[in-house]
Amino acid sequence: MFKFIGKALAGLVLTKDAQKAVGRIQIGSGAGKSKPKSPFEAREQAIAGAQKDAQELVTPDRAELIRQAMKVRAAKQTILANLDDETRSKLVAAAMKALLKESPDKE
Repeated sequence: MFKFIGKALAGLVLTKDAQKAVGRIQIGSGAGKSKPKSPFEAREQAIAGAQKDAQELVTPDRAELIRQAMKVRAAKQTILANLDDETRSKLVAAAMKALLKESPDKE
């Protein structure tokens, strides 16, 4: 999407020679990548790229923190699942009152 916007703005701001130079730079930057032959291949390349980026983002410490948070969430869900309807409705009402009291102060 940013490439599209960039090209559209480049047409307004840059001269024809500058537009050609930008096009050559963009073409040259993807030299190591092979063009996909089909939409399925393009999809697979996109998934592989996203997985590679995700691996760089998630460090072992961060992964452990996420695992612990998921355990806490699962424990809370089991507690909430065991509530009867009346208690659950009281809890929802109390949460809504608390949220409504906080919202004007934060604006």
